[in-house]
Amino acid sequence: MVKALWIPALSLLASQVPVPAGGTEDFRVETDVFLGGEKEPVAQNVTLFSGGLVYDFPLIGPQEITVFDGARGRFVLLDVPRKIKSTLTTQELLQTTAAIKIQAQGLDGLFAFAADPQFQGKADDQDGWLTLSSSLLSYRAKGIKPKLAATADVYRDFADWHARLNATRPGNLPPFPRLELNRTLAERQQVPEEVELTVEPKSRWAGRKLVVRSHHIFNWRLSNTDRKRIETAGTYMADFQAVSFQDYRLPLLAAGKPDAR
Repeated sequence: MVKALWIPALSLLASQVPVPAGGTEDFRVETDVFLGGEKEPVAQNVTLFSGGLVYDFPLIGPQEITVFDGARGRFVLLDVPRKIKSTLTTQELLQTTAAIKIQAQGLDGLFAFAADPQFQGKADDQDGWLTLSSSLLSYRAKGIKPKLAATADVYRDFADWHARLNATRPGNLPPFPRLELNRTLAERQQVPEEVELTVEPKSRWAGRKLVVRSHHIFNWRLSNTDRKRIETAGTYMADFQAVSFQDYRLPLLAAGKPDAR
């Protein structure tokens, strides 16, 4: 899937509504995330699109399952070790990211850029890579055409909302650069196969050049294991104790650590 990492990621309209993940066949996305030239991933996830819902499962790292219900306009977050859940609506996310945008615009450097990114776009038709560049933060991405054209819109919708969700995690950038990349790929009716994010040292955020790579594998059929994962998530949604979003995120806020995806 689309992973935001420490760096996710774009002006939000109050009329924005999520697109239900309907009208397409079930499909899955495996995502591996790498730092720099490392061979071993720092994050692995499998994201399942089924029955109008999107389920995001970690394969390594913190055991948090994310369920996106576009029709109802909400995320359900499931903390497996603590057996708790929290619901965050898309309207709440829009309000939060609007506040993040205003706050970031008052800062210098990378955060100000991420609040209102101005990229130079360039497509290299020879090798299929798309480049969105700036002096602070740049994206390179290689897209592929999905089996069904509507899949690109369904995937982009989830990727956008997930980028906004990741922006609420301590230490993460505003989502707007990633939203711009998602928009550009969707205009080409593509989904990402490879994404490379570079944060330059002069951004004064990373302190050194930071490169984050993600590799996405799309498959147009769910496995039996995938369907068991979905059943398990449904059980957790029914059984876990409901808590507020603030209480759910309390350990992250106390640690002050960004999302490792």
